[in-house]
Amino acid sequence: MPQSTRDRILDAAAAVVLRAGTKGLTTKAIAAEAGLTEPALYTYFENKDALCVATASERVPCPEELADRIRGRVGEETVLDTLRDLAVDLLRYYLASVPFEMMFWADPRLREIDRGPARAQGLLPGAVDDYLRGEQQRGRIPTDAPTRAVAHGIVGALFRQAFIVSFNETTLACEEASPLLDEVVRLAAAALRLGPDGLADQGCAAAG
Repeated sequence: MPQSTRDRILDAAAAVVLRAGTKGLTTKAIAAEAGLTEPALYTYFENKDALCVATASERVPCPEELADRIRGRVGEETVLDTLRDLAVDLLRYYLASVPFEMMFWADPRLREIDRGPARAQGLLPGAVDDYLRGEQQRGRIPTDAPTRAVAHGIVGALFRQAFIVSFNETTLACEEASPLLDEVVRLAAAALRLGPDGLADQGCAAAG
């Protein structure tokens, strides 16, 4: 099925944001990327604000879907292996979403139109905490492990990395971020007192 003109415009706006950042998101740049004239944009969107909100709403990965996947990982593989997978998924999400969220941080008018980016901020740390507490209930993490602090530490570190990449208008592949991912998971494992097998250290679990 041929792509609709509206979808072409949204894809073009997303491409401009990811390539040039929010400073480069002009109607002229969007129109050029889409192969249209600037007036043609307003056939599909009332104004630039409406176009920005639609782009963020329809071209940014859904945090609710990621949160559901995170919560559904309880009992799969070892906790250590799952944390590594979750770290990769979280970094990919933030690398794809932070450039769009920056549009809302920079423009109060957009925040008045759509509070979605603000509402999503606490969702993913909560999902990681839910996952860790689910593993606690299975005896795979010590009962007194600081799951909430670990969840916020993991998410905060990966969000910060994505923010730096977006702020500096550079790019980063997850493969290039492997040392950071390894360090984040190592620190989380230490805080959770996981043993060499990637599960709760039995001595610590018994003490808990």
